[in-house]
Amino acid sequence: MIARSKQVKLYMIAGCFPPFGRGNAITNMCVANGLSELFDVSVVCMQRKDGGVISYQDDQSLVEGLNANITVNRVRAPNWFGINTFFYLLGILPCYFLNWAYCVIKQRRRVFGKPGIIFAVYPIFSDLVIGYVISRSYGWPLLVDFRDDFSGVMSRKWRCVFRPLYNYLERKIVNKASHITVTTEGLKNDIIGRYGLMEEKISVVYNIVPTCIKKDVNKYSVEIKSRPLLVMYAGAMSAVQKPEILLHAQKYLCETESNWTSRIQIELFGPENAYFRMKVRPRLISSCSYNGFVPQNVVADRLRSADIGFLSLSDSTYSYATPTKLFDYIETGVPVVASLPRGASRDIIEKYKIGLVADVGDVEGLAMQIKRMVEDDLLRSECRKNMGEIQDVFSTKSQIDRWKDILIGLKGEN
Repeated sequence: MIARSKQVKLYMIAGCFPPFGRGNAITNMCVANGLSELFDVSVVCMQRKDGGVISYQDDQSLVEGLNANITVNRVRAPNWFGINTFFYLLGILPCYFLNWAYCVIKQRRRVFGKPGIIFAVYPIFSDLVIGYVISRSYGWPLLVDFRDDFSGVMSRKWRCVFRPLYNYLERKIVNKASHITVTTEGLKNDIIGRYGLMEEKISVVYNIVPTCIKKDVNKYSVEIKSRPLLVMYAGAMSAVQKPEILLHAQKYLCETESNWTSRIQIELFGPENAYFRMKVRPRLISSCSYNGFVPQNVVADRLRSADIGFLSLSDSTYSYATPTKLFDYIETGVPVVASLPRGASRDIIEKYKIGLVADVGDVEGLAMQIKRMVEDDLLRSECRKNMGEIQDVFSTKSQIDRWKDILIGLKGEN
């Protein structure tokens, strides 16, 4: 057991932090809460505001879950009249929040008033820019955390013309870092190969989610006999996930299987953005409901009633990714049906036998996997059992302990 110490200052650079709703804000909250048990944590984040081309949802329930010992420095981004967003969309800038990064660096004497360790998380890239500048200015140790693959994703499709720029920026940051953490072995190997790093400089720490009350299996087994199975998706409405493939599969089953409409009920949770209006809403049918963007605690309560959790990624660019909802399903004990490329998420599901996976874009294949999971009570029971056996491996506590060990090792550099 590591002794508690408030003598070590930890600056967590996490632009997206509650009340920013969902995505990496939830992970950042869990990390800050966990590390505050050992360190004097100050979070440096953006002051959320409504409107603009890039806008984040508000979820005050996440703020209520923050440890009272955490100091949160919310820095307002100056108005650059959309120029930063415009140049990001052109690929010239690596991040649309560089106006915020500029403001934080300008106020660094106020924000970073005491020597400490810098913990900069990606996304967003501005977090890494701030971490790099502060570490270099003050000589403090820097832990860089990649929850996503920056240059690999940024260089996809037409943006490949900017790959040398993105690689240059990323190389400067990883070379400055005292240590690096990533979400998967695949991403670790990619970064090692990309920059020739020593293997001991980079560690795998899985995504983490808030702990929850587990499903009451005895109550569940009684209820399931008297209702349709609930298939649930709660997450982004975007081209990265393309959650509408679930609705395509449901339509296929309704057209090819007699009485299928009464077998399952699909519930979708997420922001009502342009992608949802164009790609998802037109495909909703009678057995599918959209419930909007609701607080995280409401989603967690509903997930405990779910029979199947849906997960999707749209192409092989995201083969490295392990979305947080996969770990929500593991934590809650909800069997998974997914549409995924071959990669990290698919490997976890298939290795530990916690669900069924169809190939990206294969509507009929996904429909057959849903049908199999719905009709096979023993399979769902086996998935729940297997999830129970691996919960300690992927638990929030086990991942926080990895970060604690790394940061304690960096403490001597401070």
